[in-house]
Amino acid sequence: MKNRLIIVTILTASLAACAAINSKDKPLRYEETVSGGHTALAYCVADKLNADVRWIMQLYHYIFRIYPDIETSQIYAYDTRFLPYIYSSNSPQNPDAIREYVNKSPEILLDVKNMIPAEYVYGFVLTIKNTSSTISVASMKGDKYVSRIAWDYLQKCASTEN
Repeated sequence: MKNRLIIVTILTASLAACAAINSKDKPLRYEETVSGGHTALAYCVADKLNADVRWIMQLYHYIFRIYPDIETSQIYAYDTRFLPYIYSSNSPQNPDAIREYVNKSPEILLDVKNMIPAEYVYGFVLTIKNTSSTISVASMKGDKYVSRIAWDYLQKCASTEN
């Protein structure tokens, strides 16, 4: 009886840990005021993310959204291992795959008053909101490693805006 209780406890703890690893809700990693408009910064970061050749960054499918009514841009990095439309022919884990799911052009969402929440498991979400014509507030939620890479790209883009 005691062994069964220990086994059940270990299995329950393992299941809870696994569920938390790929949770859609991620912690806030960074938040800062940066120079530049939200669209210019987001375009710059999206270009750098799409050009990144590191295998860990190529596991992500980037969704770039612009919300003109609320002067905000977002970049989601969805983990392709958990996306429903990734098959062995286009999976990043397959070295012979044809990567056809990278979209460099943004979705422009008109008449939207609230940002669309995450649809799948993501590595990070970068949100850039204008506070004036030349100043924006950027925030980053996500996994520690990939968030840092994207945040560094944002810092480089903001420094070239000056």
